[in-house]
Amino acid sequence: MALKNKIIIGGFILILIFAAIYTATQLSNKKSEKFYEVKSEKFEALLNCKGEINGLNATIIRAPKILGDRDLRLWSMKIINLAQDGKDVKKGDFVIQLDASQIMSRMREEQQKLEKEMSELNNAKIDSAVALTEMREGITNAILDLEYNKIDLEQSVYESPAYQRKARMTYIKAENSIAKKTRDYKLEQNKLKIRVARAAENVEANNIKIGKYKRAMKAARITAPEDGILIFGKGWDGKKYSKDNNISTYEFAPPIATLPDMSEVVSEIFVKEIDIAKIKVGDSVRVSFDALEKIIMGSIKNIARIGENHKDFDMKVFKVLIQLNESNDGLKPSMTSNNDIILANYDNAIFVPLNIVFKENGTKYLYLKTKDGAKKQIITTGLENDEFIIVTKGINIGDLVLNESPVEMKELAGK
Repeated sequence: MALKNKIIIGGFILILIFAAIYTATQLSNKKSEKFYEVKSEKFEALLNCKGEINGLNATIIRAPKILGDRDLRLWSMKIINLAQDGKDVKKGDFVIQLDASQIMSRMREEQQKLEKEMSELNNAKIDSAVALTEMREGITNAILDLEYNKIDLEQSVYESPAYQRKARMTYIKAENSIAKKTRDYKLEQNKLKIRVARAAENVEANNIKIGKYKRAMKAARITAPEDGILIFGKGWDGKKYSKDNNISTYEFAPPIATLPDMSEVVSEIFVKEIDIAKIKVGDSVRVSFDALEKIIMGSIKNIARIGENHKDFDMKVFKVLIQLNESNDGLKPSMTSNNDIILANYDNAIFVPLNIVFKENGTKYLYLKTKDGAKKQIITTGLENDEFIIVTKGINIGDLVLNESPVEMKELAGK
């Protein structure tokens, strides 16, 4: 009985000991969570940017050139049907159908105009034939009159001098009449030639324009120029083309779609202007994917020289292309990528969590634990990653930094 009681009492004491140890541990952890101990360790400075995967090279599908012909005045066209985005297509497969109703309407107008121009051309030819025939007959009659006057002149030698002068004057007048009729004929002939030529040019211009409209009708159905994965482009508003959208026929308008070659892959990202000075061409990049459990290394291939506005950012951004060192069958165009640009690697660096660094009027500071309580310490910082930032001046190894701003510094005194 006594042994049993001793065992019970011993067990109870052990429970109390374990409970005390557990409580002390919890209190210690709770206390340690209030501070971050400064250490010198390896550090990787990163700039993380979301991106989109695409092929380095791609076949661009734009609005056919005939649709952008100024004579047709087709400034934009509505999409009435399109293939599925991301679909594998073969050369000649359907891609997009544009609304051709305005083409039909304007072609009918040109056909009506052509009928009118044809009528004017025929009238010009008929008027020319009639007028020139009449003038040629006038010249023929004038020549006959001249022959008659010549005979009269020759016979006038047997008449009085006055009659001879009259006969000569009549002959000269007939000669002048022929010369005038001949000049008038040539002038009228040139005038009518110009009229007929202009009418013919108008007919030819109408025929050419109608031919353009016919080609535009066929071009309204756009097909794939070669095999590939079909990826539709984005309009001026940055939104991907879809049914009922309008596309611009302007030569330098955004492409309708692309057929990317995924044998060489790039990740397209946008870097804020405040960060663009941190990176350079050739920097290494670690690329991961939301839809693929794989990390592929790459490097910065190109940085845009000019910033641009982007709907997803509140400041200017620069387009940056990252070329991946390898491709993968799982990579698809437009897939989201996570890009960690490696700015620098340090074997020994002093750094602290980003969330314990505060900023006021451009000055960065944190709170150090001292024997007298919390001390506001101004610091100089360097590069950073998603979680930590390097501190180059202001703290030392072993310092304890508060994990949050103290509400009342006096409460921390002596802790």
